[in-house]
Amino acid sequence: MSKIKKLQDGVYCKIIPLKGNPLKSINIYMVKSRGETLIIDTGFNTCEIRKEMMDYIDDMDIDLSKTKLFLTHLHSDHTGLATWFNEELGADIYMGEVDYKMMSEMADANSIRWKDVMSTAHMEGLDKDGLSIYDHPGFKYRPKKSFPYNPINPSDSLKIGDFNFVAQDFSGHTPGMIGLYEKDKKILFCGDHLLKKITPNITFWSFEVGDSLGTYLQNIEKVKSLDVEHLYSSHRELIDDISGRIEELKLHHKNRIAEARRTLQNNEECTVRDIAENMSWDISSKDFNKFPKSQKFFAAGEAHAHLEYLRAKGEADFRKDEDGVLKYFLK
Repeated sequence: MSKIKKLQDGVYCKIIPLKGNPLKSINIYMVKSRGETLIIDTGFNTCEIRKEMMDYIDDMDIDLSKTKLFLTHLHSDHTGLATWFNEELGADIYMGEVDYKMMSEMADANSIRWKDVMSTAHMEGLDKDGLSIYDHPGFKYRPKKSFPYNPINPSDSLKIGDFNFVAQDFSGHTPGMIGLYEKDKKILFCGDHLLKKITPNITFWSFEVGDSLGTYLQNIEKVKSLDVEHLYSSHRELIDDISGRIEELKLHHKNRIAEARRTLQNNEECTVRDIAENMSWDISSKDFNKFPKSQKFFAAGEAHAHLEYLRAKGEADFRKDEDGVLKYFLK
């Protein structure tokens, strides 16, 4: 069983393993003050993680009638147990409206949202990889039912005892990720907005959502304007040098953009899969063709986000071939 660590007065963390997932673990935070508790995110919808969460709740001796669950964003490692929290524990749930709407549509396995995921995979040229929606971690570990929630949007307040949080717009990693900032205590819960040793996945969501990478790069700059001494992110080690990490992430994406541009320069036109295949990846399988199927969804989505960034800048465009596959080219 994972141990609970006190990070500062009123703030605790339990690192919960995500077995079989490259993320390895998730940091689940609790804020306790004056008899009230805030739990931030849930982990995947699995029996093992449900037990870890129940042990966490018991060990912290919290009053569930005075407990709020805050979900930073829609990914299943952050929301998987939300229905259980609502139906079994009776916790009030808070989440940004944008991500809640998308996530609630994903509860139904036959929803248009999952059909769109596979339609996007086709557009990206992934048919040759034989992907199925059942290969997608977001499908496997999602909440299987929608649940009632309290909307919390940028600039809204969330009070827990002596902690007065203000919601921050950290969209980019997802279309509506929300962070929580406590100005007086200089605390920021940032979800997956900033991570120390791994790079948050910035993916293509839809043409309606648009340039997710451009949005992300804009929103990580926002953190510099906040007076933060305690940055609590959702995975791996905590960040000491916030400004330095932001610059590292910007450089990472600058290099990725250059890789995408270089592949386009060397070819008349490319599918999204072609771009992903020629990008550098920090996973054990260096060859895209040997990636686990689950990771092909993420890699192609990230390559696609970088192509859409170039398109938003007016440097690239695409056409659709007779099968509806996107073919990108430099302008």
